[in-house]
Amino acid sequence: MVTSAIAGETVNRIISALVGGDDDKSTENMERLEMAHIKMESVLHVSDKWQITGGPLLRWQRKLKRAACECDDALQSCKQRVIEEREIRRLVSQSSFPKRIAYATKSFVSSIVGSSNDESRSSSTDVVRRFERFADGANEFLKFVEFSATPRQYMFFNHLIGNLLRGKFLRYQAFQGSRFYYLGIRPMSSPERGVEAMIGFVCQDFKDPTKGFRLGSILRLSESTDIFGVIIKCMQSFAPHFKFAAEGVKRELIQLPTQNFSWATQSPYGESAYWVNVYNTLTQWLQPNPLCCDQHEQNLYVSSRTNCTAASSSRLLSTIFPEEVISVWLQCHVSLSDDHKCIPNSAAEHEGSSSVNSDMLPLKLGVLFIPHDSPEDIETESESYALEVIDEEVQEMVHRNACLQVIDEKLLPKAIDYLYQNKESRMYQMCLKSRHGTANFCVEKTSARRSKTSRSRIWDKRVVQHRDDYGVEGWKEVSKDLLKLWVVRSSDEMEGSIRSFVDPT
Repeated sequence: MVTSAIAGETVNRIISALVGGDDDKSTENMERLEMAHIKMESVLHVSDKWQITGGPLLRWQRKLKRAACECDDALQSCKQRVIEEREIRRLVSQSSFPKRIAYATKSFVSSIVGSSNDESRSSSTDVVRRFERFADGANEFLKFVEFSATPRQYMFFNHLIGNLLRGKFLRYQAFQGSRFYYLGIRPMSSPERGVEAMIGFVCQDFKDPTKGFRLGSILRLSESTDIFGVIIKCMQSFAPHFKFAAEGVKRELIQLPTQNFSWATQSPYGESAYWVNVYNTLTQWLQPNPLCCDQHEQNLYVSSRTNCTAASSSRLLSTIFPEEVISVWLQCHVSLSDDHKCIPNSAAEHEGSSSVNSDMLPLKLGVLFIPHDSPEDIETESESYALEVIDEEVQEMVHRNACLQVIDEKLLPKAIDYLYQNKESRMYQMCLKSRHGTANFCVEKTSARRSKTSRSRIWDKRVVQHRDDYGVEGWKEVSKDLLKLWVVRSSDEMEGSIRSFVDPT
């Protein structure tokens, strides 16, 4: 037994030395390629802010872009090689003793005689050196650009970005007939996350609540970010049930009187502390790791080795929204009356069901998309799953490998039918979780008393519309709706944090 143990340990050390050397070399090459790619991408990003007209510089720029693309391909191949080598080490370490001896012998002979592996390692090193030369030359390219090119003149939305990056926050609110409008964009910055913006956009129609909406979003900003363009692009990803509200968001954003926007550089200390607390809490929940997509990209290559198909990767919510989108929240009201049959397969289309509760008020629909959420409860054999929650009670049925189309075509109509046919139930939720990204839907009944109170509270602001307090008050209303979501109530810590937004005292 002692002899066998000593022999086994010796074989394991030989295998570790032989395979580990390849693993270390591949890891080193991967890190060098990654740094070279970052350098080239950074230079290209900066050069895009300059108007380049010289032929030689344009050719240099195109050459550098091709090199960056090739470097990215080489980097992904290197990542795959590292994963495969680590998998080989794991499988060999778990195999039988004779197989380990055979593998150690084969590897030892190959290391002495030399083989195509040596040529492969040499070739890989040459590739790394090639891209490092491109990365070093990129700095010289940038110096020529700054010396001979002209900075680009940005359009309006870049002027908007300029103010936000300087720390100013935007505020707009107005009454137009029976509608109240509010837009607030508040930038926040930190060394780890850069500059991000909290956006709130409200359109409330007091004559017809189904024509209004509430929108909230958090975006990461750069000098070239088109905030309105990003939001409009997000609206194109919403399911048909939210189509009317999404179209309203796009229409109202385009029609906003930008000349009436007001900017502020400072706010009362208490309000600033309040928003800092909100921002820190939300970002730690919605995207705790601002570089998560870089790591997730590498994990996708791991999934490709376990028969992950293009169809399964499409279930990842992070592929639906632009990468700079941290969260999107949209809320609207829907009615199943004859002039608002915007919901297919709903109770209004079933004979007799709409007449049972024909006096029911519009339903409140809300959805919260978190593209960079990475749930830990996803089973290894599933890429995603969806569950249903009725009045805070989780239902037994779990929908494996679900997607947004399943929510839209099956679960949302089912939720609406259920609420219309069950007077005692108040809320129906659907939670979709993927390996990278989650979505939380909520269908809720409204009451005449609550609607009247909310309406009078907003109309009172018509008298004091110049006060800068709707942003805080509006966020408190949003926080109350977030507290209803199962994803929040399932976490005591998150529920407590958001509850503090409603009552800071």
